[in-house]
Amino acid sequence: MTRRIEIVVDELVFRGLSPEAARTAAAEFEATLAELAAPEASVPPREEASRRLPPVDAPVGGVGEAVAGAVWSALAPGAAR
Repeated sequence: MTRRIEIVVDELVFRGLSPEAARTAAAEFEATLAELAAPEASVPPREEASRRLPPVDAPVGGVGEAVAGAVWSALAPGAAR
């Protein structure tokens, strides 16, 4: 059986960014999540179907990485990234 993590993001809301900057941030977010999906990742089981995380404060150039880091920290607290 192949183990995997599936993250479904219904909506990304970027306030204060141009459309181009928002697309770049979304692409960075996706790339960072893909990077974090390494086979050696250990994520504890959870029971809730969804979870709302607190807002992320990051500079424009670091939004994607900051959001991906917040998601990863919520999924696997204390896990190395």
